[in-house]
Amino acid sequence: MRGEFSGVKGEIIKDIFQALIDEMSDDEFSDDDLWGDLFREAIPEPTEPDAPIYTHFDDDGQIYLDGDIQARDTYEAASALYQDRLEAYNDAANRADLAWQYIVTFFEDPTTTERQIVKSLEDAFEAIEDYGGGNLANAYYQIVEGFLEKYSLRYDLRRPFSLHPTLPGIFARLIRDLKQITSQDAALSALMRDFEENVRDLKAEQSPRRIKQCLASQFNLLEALLTLSPEVMAYNEAAEVHNATASRRQQRKLANTFGAMCDKAAVWPHDDVLKSAKSIYGFGSDYPGIRHGGTPRNAKREIDMRDLVSMTIVLAGFTPYFSDALKAENIYLD
Repeated sequence: MRGEFSGVKGEIIKDIFQALIDEMSDDEFSDDDLWGDLFREAIPEPTEPDAPIYTHFDDDGQIYLDGDIQARDTYEAASALYQDRLEAYNDAANRADLAWQYIVTFFEDPTTTERQIVKSLEDAFEAIEDYGGGNLANAYYQIVEGFLEKYSLRYDLRRPFSLHPTLPGIFARLIRDLKQITSQDAALSALMRDFEENVRDLKAEQSPRRIKQCLASQFNLLEALLTLSPEVMAYNEAAEVHNATASRRQQRKLANTFGAMCDKAAVWPHDDVLKSAKSIYGFGSDYPGIRHGGTPRNAKREIDMRDLVSMTIVLAGFTPYFSDALKAENIYLD
């Protein structure tokens, strides 16, 4: 299971809450009680946006930089939207019909996060159990479980009612986020596209040559990500400033090899993790035909699909170390 609720927001009301109503008789169902309870227990109050911090002011104390002006305009628009939502939230707290309308809007709103949806669905369980007892709560559990299966979502549902990210879901989110951040840079986007195309091309020919092409393109992508590490960039910028005035003997070597960049990136939880990253990259450089001519006598056998599957997963697993744009907390649960 790898999908997310955010991708099927438009189906939550129909397939979960309206399906729950279908489980109830007219005598059991009361708009005033159920929607009011769900609203109070499961729907969060709107959050006020954070005020921007401006970087520069003119002599009159006014902002003038384009970035500051854009930040101000974005904040003002978000504040206006917040006030509208807060008013709707307060109205819904006192009227069942507005409570239901707000619930629908909350789950379908593009700005509602995956984490908010998960928490609201979990909080709804207790409200439903209080309202209709164990039978209705169990029906809700089964409906949500069916929803997860229908849309192949990235969660396990555990009793009494809690949603837990799955390992396949975490990995799928990692790759999705990697594609998203690489798409914002032309060079990274090209490297990501090369890697994906090489993987797809394997269907026609799963030969050692094509496997090596896949691995080489993934190594290239990861090396390019590492060049954008804040620590690596800061070190190289400082080295270039130093080298501009230093003598030849005092010149500092730039961190422009994978190993040197790994050493400068302050991301490793233990020296052995750093060593493993460098060792795997060493494999890519030393095995004949992946990144270089390599050392033929060090190859123990011809490369095959075992190596493709294993290495692509291992290398992908290092990407949160190589790019600070990948947020591990969001990969686990946004």
